Amino acid sequence: MVEAFGFFQPTKVFVEEGAARRLPELCAGYGARVLFVYPADLKAQAAGIIADLQAAKLVVTGWEQKDPEPTCDFIDAATADLRKLEGFEVVVGFGGGSAIDLAKAFAISLTQSEGIWMYANLSNRPPLPLLAPVLPVIALPTTSGTGSEVTPYAVLTKEDTQQKGTIQEPAIFPKVALVDPVLTASMPKNLTAATGMDAFAHALEATINISKVAPMAELFGIEAMKRVMKWLPVAYADGQNLEARQQMAFAATLAGMAISHRGTTTAHAIAEPLGALTHIPHGLGVTVSTVPVLRATIPHAPESLARLAKDVCGAEGFDSPTAAATHFVDALEGLIASVDLKKTVRDIIGDAASDGLAPRLIDSIMRFKFRPLKQHPVEFDAQTLKPIVDQIIDGE
Repeated sequence: MVEAFGFFQPTKVFVEEGAARRLPELCAGYGARVLFVYPADLKAQAAGIIADLQAAKLVVTGWEQKDPEPTCDFIDAATADLRKLEGFEVVVGFGGGSAIDLAKAFAISLTQSEGIWMYANLSNRPPLPLLAPVLPVIALPTTSGTGSEVTPYAVLTKEDTQQKGTIQEPAIFPKVALVDPVLTASMPKNLTAATGMDAFAHALEATINISKVAPMAELFGIEAMKRVMKWLPVAYADGQNLEARQQMAFAATLAGMAISHRGTTTAHAIAEPLGALTHIPHGLGVTVSTVPVLRATIPHAPESLARLAKDVCGAEGFDSPTAAATHFVDALEGLIASVDLKKTVRDIIGDAASDGLAPRLIDSIMRFKFRPLKQHPVEFDAQTLKPIVDQIIDGE
């Protein structure tokens, strides 16, 4: 008998080469005044898409994201400037997860009265309710990682408290996601690897999350992990292989759907404060956090990972859940090695920034991320987190 569950996925998704060509018609369906958010490093690519929108008689305001992770102060100041312009009717997020998250944040900030941080759903504080309809969002991802094109989430950075928080609001599900592998083909190898591992972590954590019954999250998550295992090394080796790019883009979208229904757990609970404290890119933070968390999980809840040896890796015949779980984690570690990602924080940021980091990181996790800790098959506390964090920073 299937346990009772709910499922809600309102985003219309197109996964196809050339999907970006649909944008002018889709925007026009919501109105003529478009806010187009894009990262600085994709300015030339964005200019071509903006020109297509303008050729369709749409009035477009381009907004360049200069910081890889825009802060709440930036969003609030930008919102004040944007309010001086004629009212927008649709927001387009073009870029990686942070650009799409910024578009979602503007969809809220341009229609609500308070600073954007007040709408973050924190472990220690609920968000303010939305008192007016938000602007519709259309997402065009240029990486295959966050899956933000199909989630109700927008990650925020608050500099004064060195904190990350997430808006979790169904109203900011993008109306449409245009998942076009052509847009991802220019990703450099290091970004291909790091974003691919973020997609894998989303799929994994949504699959093993114990917070609620969500068979659709497991269905999407397992399929996403299988695709990342097979296609990430191919996309990493040959970025112009459009089949690999499309498979990875689809995997990231599936993983985004998975976390939309059952969110992340301990690896993300560590990676987000790690990024806030050190400015390590999110994909790298997740990569260095995941294997140590899983190794620490096996002695206490091997069953949570054992089935993934078969479901993801296609391996059978183990004499115990521990052996099966270990096989899965070994396979994941092999995947990370195959795309040349660094394995420790110290490898990424060096000795000076790593020294003394562990107690600050544990304190931030326990203060700001205790809710996702409870969603993992093993609930770690400050004491049991310490050896995990030490391994994340320094390795074996």
